[in-house]
Amino acid sequence: MAVRRFTARTTIARSPADVFAWVADHRNVPAVLEGVDRWEPLGDRTTGEGARFDVSMRALGLPLENVLVLDTWDEPRAIGWRSESGLIAQVGGWRFEPRPGGTEVVLAIGYEPPGGVLGGLVAGRVDGVVRDRLRRALERMRAVLEDRA
Repeated sequence: MAVRRFTARTTIARSPADVFAWVADHRNVPAVLEGVDRWEPLGDRTTGEGARFDVSMRALGLPLENVLVLDTWDEPRAIGWRSESGLIAQVGGWRFEPRPGGTEVVLAIGYEPPGGVLGGLVAGRVDGVVRDRLRRALERMRAVLEDRA
């Protein structure tokens, strides 16, 4: 089955460095991304390429466990990750582009549903949930960061 990709974007009235720093703090993820129950570092590294995280999230009421590893760290322009283990392979990332009056933030996620008919059925139901979660996460993030300005 093909990788399914989703993207959401918003503009936040803060500098790219401010937005990058906020996203780089793993403790902020559950505050904005609903369905994430756990996003904890594995080891002492919490930033930079190679930092690994134990992640638990829910989709359609099902718990999904992954180990995610940061594979892009381009301060203050981008943070990216890929799954190292877990039932559903995923990749994703944040991009931060300077814009007049702030920073355009793009959050992209791609995942590969399990194979077969069951995977296709689950993916069809999960797609809308993923899109909505990305959009709401960026709305929450904007509200938090602009409230701190």
